[in-house]
Amino acid sequence: MIELYLEFYSSGGEEDGTLEIPIETYVVLVVCKYLRQPEVGRDLQISFVQSKTIVEERRRDSITVKLTNFPALFHKTGHWPPAAKYCQLPTLLDNTLIVSGLCGICRRITKAHLECSPLTNPKQILGFKGNTLLAPAEISMWTKFCEVDIEKCVRDVLQLEDTATRADLPEDLGKLESHLAQPLKAHNIYKLINKVKNVKVSSNQEFQQLDSADSRFDFHENHKFAEGYEKTLADVIVFTCMNLIRKRVQHPNLATKLPLLNAWYERVQKHDDGELLQVCEQFQPSVTPLPLDGIAVDVPATFSLYKSDTKKLNLLGEKILTTNQPEVLGILEKVERLKLDIGSVPNDREENLFDWEAVPVDAKPEGGKLPAKRLAKKQHQLECLANEVIALATPGDIIVDFCSGTGHLGILLAQLLPECTIYLLENKEESQQLAMDRVVRLGLTNVVYFQCNLDYFTARFDVGVSLHACGVATDIVLEKCFEHRARFVSCPCCYGKLYEFDRIRYPRSEVFQRSELLLKEYLCIAHCADQTHDLESSRTNVAKSQQGFFCMDVIDKDRALRAEEFGYSVVVKRLRPENCTPKNRVLVGVLEE
Repeated sequence: MIELYLEFYSSGGEEDGTLEIPIETYVVLVVCKYLRQPEVGRDLQISFVQSKTIVEERRRDSITVKLTNFPALFHKTGHWPPAAKYCQLPTLLDNTLIVSGLCGICRRITKAHLECSPLTNPKQILGFKGNTLLAPAEISMWTKFCEVDIEKCVRDVLQLEDTATRADLPEDLGKLESHLAQPLKAHNIYKLINKVKNVKVSSNQEFQQLDSADSRFDFHENHKFAEGYEKTLADVIVFTCMNLIRKRVQHPNLATKLPLLNAWYERVQKHDDGELLQVCEQFQPSVTPLPLDGIAVDVPATFSLYKSDTKKLNLLGEKILTTNQPEVLGILEKVERLKLDIGSVPNDREENLFDWEAVPVDAKPEGGKLPAKRLAKKQHQLECLANEVIALATPGDIIVDFCSGTGHLGILLAQLLPECTIYLLENKEESQQLAMDRVVRLGLTNVVYFQCNLDYFTARFDVGVSLHACGVATDIVLEKCFEHRARFVSCPCCYGKLYEFDRIRYPRSEVFQRSELLLKEYLCIAHCADQTHDLESSRTNVAKSQQGFFCMDVIDKDRALRAEEFGYSVVVKRLRPENCTPKNRVLVGVLEE
């Protein structure tokens, strides 16, 4: 049984059948109905849970739909099922796996649809090797666009005044238009060329040697759908949102200003004999058209939603980082003027709190399919963090392994602490599946899996742990621990990948915020913190590495001071042996009584 929890704001009652819902709920409903769920396939129970926010009047960023003969359960405010409280809605529970995030949920529902044995003519919308929207929104601009940005476009358009006569459309619509102008890119491009043009090529050189113009493949012309030549789940999600936007913005210039987007919409609409549009309309979404005299939208000259998100690098304009050593030394002089005790202490634990010999293979690094040359170092890392957690944990604790990957640390803790419940939180579907396979082989019953971004996780817990959470992820983990008054054991990584966004600002602590350090100087210290190498290697610039280790301690001191503002006592230790990883610092925090 798959349990799907969707948010709603208000209801017109059973007889009326109307429901006021957020955009994300509407998208999931359309995907379910388009895939003929829950009527066909694995058991899928849809539950609507009323938002905790009391809505005094109709929300302008929501829509009202009509549910007729739609099997679902309803839970009012204050009576949510436990599984609905773990993560940001929508949320899906499949046995012990909890999925949050629109794309991850829609992928899971689609996979259930494809696994259905009595299903005839299944909808193959997961793309080449099932990779459509597989990369999580934290690392993929395309997934983020389908999961966050296009839904925000709908909300922005819905919130325009009903009397507006002119509208500046969201910039993300212009980005999508520019994206559709880019040449088709696909992992299986030559297989596709052979299929479409009835030729046999396996390389660009062979393709360029094709003589006939009819046998050549137009990479621009064949960018027919959102991700390429064939319709995928991404098209279903974006089309559902664009249909709402077009209902609101019924201006003839929309097709003129966004011609490629308009042509894409028409192609998706005609595909499957118009079934997707019929499903969208089946819910009778209430959207009031705007009395527009004109519209405007910015379309970038060249833009691809497949490129890297350069905003995360903080390398634009005045924020450009210096690599000039005299300037770096000048920045570190500002740190010295703070008169802080900056440093880390050696690991003083004389012996392990557990016996490696008693640990089954699948709970050791070997169980995670690591290369042989990495096993010893990974074991030392796990050993140090496991000891710290064992020392902090008490029976009955909920321990969250943030950014758990294939479960190296969390599975070891589940084996060593059977009276505790371990949450493995990982946003990569493949990594989480590998962890689940390991747990099954071990027969552990105290593990719950979360496939979601860090921001989506809202459940209560007692101890938060992370091993090499990349860049800003470490600070998000620490903020989660502060929010729930949880103890923490966190080993940071990739200091140079720190970047600011709405909830995370640098420096972290009031002490550093009041200092002379500019943001770009702070990020320069973080960048230098990644210049750490094995001091025993003859090729290592020892002075540069020593500086890098000090810069790590500076950033972690700032993090420790931030924790102290919340009432924590924090120790920054070094892993043992210290060469088991260049990123060998670990912050251990407990609340002071």
